[in-house]
Amino acid sequence: MPQSIAVVGGGVSGLTAAFTAVQRGAAVTVFEASDVAGGCLSRTELGGHLPIGADDGAEASLYRRPEARDLIEELGLSPVFPSRAHGSRLVTPHGPAPIPAGTLMGVPADPESLRGVLSEDGVARVRDEVLTPAIEGDVSCGDFLAARLGDELVDRVLDPLIGGVYAGRCRDLSLEATVPALLPAARAGTSVREAVAEVLAARTRTSGADIPGAGTRAAAGSAAEAPPVFLSLAGGINSLVSSLTDVLTARGAVLRRGTPVRAVTAGGRMPAVTTDAGVEEFDAVVVALPAWSAHDVLTAGAPASRDSPATAVTALLRQVDYATSAVLTGVVRDRGAGLDGSGFLVPPDAGGLVKASTFSSNKWPWMADALPQGDHVVRVSIGRKGDEAWTRQDDGTLVDEAFAEWRKHTGYDGDLVHAEIRRWERALPQYRPGHARLVGSIDAAAAHLPGVAVTGSYLDGVGIPACIGRARRTVVRLLS
Repeated sequence: MPQSIAVVGGGVSGLTAAFTAVQRGAAVTVFEASDVAGGCLSRTELGGHLPIGADDGAEASLYRRPEARDLIEELGLSPVFPSRAHGSRLVTPHGPAPIPAGTLMGVPADPESLRGVLSEDGVARVRDEVLTPAIEGDVSCGDFLAARLGDELVDRVLDPLIGGVYAGRCRDLSLEATVPALLPAARAGTSVREAVAEVLAARTRTSGADIPGAGTRAAAGSAAEAPPVFLSLAGGINSLVSSLTDVLTARGAVLRRGTPVRAVTAGGRMPAVTTDAGVEEFDAVVVALPAWSAHDVLTAGAPASRDSPATAVTALLRQVDYATSAVLTGVVRDRGAGLDGSGFLVPPDAGGLVKASTFSSNKWPWMADALPQGDHVVRVSIGRKGDEAWTRQDDGTLVDEAFAEWRKHTGYDGDLVHAEIRRWERALPQYRPGHARLVGSIDAAAAHLPGVAVTGSYLDGVGIPACIGRARRTVVRLLS
């Protein structure tokens, strides 16, 4: 008889866990509180302007990581790639500038690549790297790199690139979790710029690599033939969700949408899931929820004893902080000049609502092909940790203010013909210094929950490939 597995949460982590379990012969039930599965992989048709669909959540996956590529191949889907004809820009005090080429998440091997983005003093400070003492353990990404290469690099370049991934500030984020390739230099007290040069020599990169919302520009030589930075699917990376749910249903899995889980209990005769319909037992349960939600369901199912395994896990989950963000997706129509480039990033010290924008139909050829001539789809990202005043605004006000700011950054004089806001409340985990150690503690504590495991973006990475990889490893371990 096949093992029965409950998956609590129908985001990409939960659906991947369910798919992996079905592949290994398990009988799977997925519980999803929302009426629509997918979590942060979310679809919009933009009020009928784009019937093929577009993303209003996560919009792409890194190509160089294999997890999403492999899953897409298993599902029989065809990946699509960004245009190489467009590049992304960085907002500077002197106007927009191309994002420096030849960097690792903005950290350069050659300081000259920063000309036009940093001041002369800023470039000189990067060139004159200060070798700080070797560290033990982890450290703040922003504080460490500011001490090595200067505040200007951190504030103007690294914060929008690294901090933007998490809707946070890089001075609050872990070096080990965000740019792990630089950790050996921090621990040895050796040059960061030399470490970047070694990484870049080991793999071909194109301008704007690893930057959410950024495209790539064709460059001379081998860069033009380099592998793409991102991949997606026609209709958006959200198409993974419908493909996974279709395959799960075809293989006999039960998807219970609109069914919030109230408690997950470990330690009884069998692990159990409690919903409004009652209690159901399974051979195993995968909790694929954000840390704060996993905390709630495990706390509700924990025994009263303070030293129970579930209590140990929930105490650790409580330490994971989250940021709230929003995505404004709009359709604009040219009156004169169109949009050039694939988007821009805004440093926090530039102020305002907007932290980034993607000119989606410039970035993705499939989207441009689906739109009338002169129409464009743009995404505007809003919200950073510690700057939540905008969350009290209604959607109409937020659209008006964000789009007015977007016009100032772009100079675009066309019409906004459709706009919608998608709010992502407590959706982006903040990887604080010591994050890897916290994850190790969570995993060690969760190992004492009989038949129950946790997975999600708060553990091994916020990107789609990391979520897929973690979910698959979790199920393999449970079933073995």
